[in-house]
Amino acid sequence: MHLKPENALDLLEKRLDKVHELSWNQHLQGCKDCAKILDHWRELRSGLKRSHLRSAPSEDLRHAEHIFPSAPESGGSKLRRLFATLVFDSFLQPALAGTRGSGASRQLVLRSEILDIHIKVWGERGHRQLMGQLMLHTNDRFREKVQCHLLQEGKKLETTTVEELGEFHFTRVPDGDVTLEIDLPTFTIIGALDIGTTQ
Repeated sequence: MHLKPENALDLLEKRLDKVHELSWNQHLQGCKDCAKILDHWRELRSGLKRSHLRSAPSEDLRHAEHIFPSAPESGGSKLRRLFATLVFDSFLQPALAGTRGSGASRQLVLRSEILDIHIKVWGERGHRQLMGQLMLHTNDRFREKVQCHLLQEGKKLETTTVEELGEFHFTRVPDGDVTLEIDLPTFTIIGALDIGTTQ
């Protein structure tokens, strides 16, 4: 077992009980790699001051980069993923008094930290369509091409490009659980929908 960052910090800040502290100190005497890692943490900790939190010295940044090296290229997405949660579903709203049946389409709203996704689903089983609009919380327009993907069970079914006003359209929407993935320049927004309950 080797020293992890949380163990190193606990050891430096004397938050370990005596048994664990003694165990780690014995390990450090025999393991040069762990001793070196602990020394890097000690240097970083001694150089940090509250005033450095806004603009860290280059030397401290180099120490941090050495402790946390960049991950090797894996070919996978390095984008941060944000999840959009369902905040409105017209099928879950009580029917208005005096109305019969359900509306011709279903309205949904998904919300994430940076945008809302307004969705309309309509059509017969097997021939459903989905139209949506991305609404940035900053009210900005989309200046770069944004791809929107429709997935089911992890498999991409359809991909479309979002228009400048944030609009997108899918023409072959299956029944059941589907996922929307919106690839923004620095984020991927993920939202889950259950299309199976649409009439």
